[in-house]
Amino acid sequence: MGVSTLTLVDESRPTDANRTYPGADSRTLVTEVWYPAEGNAQLPEIRDAPLDRSAAPYPLIVFSHGFTLGRRQSASYTEHLASLGYVVISPDFPLSTGDAPGGPRIGDAVNQPGDVSFLIDSFLQFSAEPGNSFEGAIDETAIGLTGHSTGGLTSILATFGPLADPRVKAVLPLAPIGCMVGSTAYTASHIPLLVIGGSADQVVGFPSIRQAYDAANTPKYLLTLVGGNHMRFAEIDIEDPASGSLSSDPNFLPDVMKIGQVTNADLGTCLASQNSGAAAAQSLAPDRQRELTRLFATAFFDYYLKDDAGASSFLTAEFAQTIPEVQLEIGQP
Repeated sequence: MGVSTLTLVDESRPTDANRTYPGADSRTLVTEVWYPAEGNAQLPEIRDAPLDRSAAPYPLIVFSHGFTLGRRQSASYTEHLASLGYVVISPDFPLSTGDAPGGPRIGDAVNQPGDVSFLIDSFLQFSAEPGNSFEGAIDETAIGLTGHSTGGLTSILATFGPLADPRVKAVLPLAPIGCMVGSTAYTASHIPLLVIGGSADQVVGFPSIRQAYDAANTPKYLLTLVGGNHMRFAEIDIEDPASGSLSSDPNFLPDVMKIGQVTNADLGTCLASQNSGAAAAQSLAPDRQRELTRLFATAFFDYYLKDDAGASSFLTAEFAQTIPEVQLEIGQP
């Protein structure tokens, strides 16, 4: 499994001014790319290894990082998908990483679906370009999105509603801020959705996480990781903060209102869901939370992006009942 780092610049869209940062005329996305590599290379990743073209083209998955995090926050997840025959790309978004100029701003989430579309454009172009290292790599009919927290919100916005990219075939948000998307965004869409969240999420709150599932049309799934929290989806050595409130940032409410103006969200539900994660009697270990995420994400994307009928057996209540740490809800047509 190979990995490369690319710096891609969207000259058509600006980066907003942010506190002391004056902004820019373009949006720069430092992007990590994981992909199947020659020589049966699986894990660990091999820097700039040649693409394995023997099974190309591959489905493309865009991973969107969480607020203040970055492109490699969930590397075991993105590496895992690439090792199983996906091209996975993950950018540092211009204004929501921890080292964003002027400081991270959640309000830039309204611009991130455009970044996702730009990355899809870029990789489809690379795939069509003779001599490019990713020539022939991408199956343009099999594009999926996934992301964590604000990145989960980004994935939803890039799939449903006015900011949606019509090329997206499946979406898997992890602990998304679902309250920031109005229910009307889902009205005309039947794109497959799997929402994964922890029952003990102290940052977003499980009512907000499940809101996307409740509003979406079928096919849809909601996977609850019993005792899972918010931060364990990322490979960082911190737990959910005791206060658990996104609104500790003085810019939070203005930024939420900015997002709500685009998404027609009922923002009162966001305030109601803050700090609403239930304390778990027994917490789910970080490695186990990430392992279960990989298991169900693989089945979901294999089924909906690779047309692997066998993968559907993992997306059933009967299978979920064999795993004590999970609860699976499946939307009925």
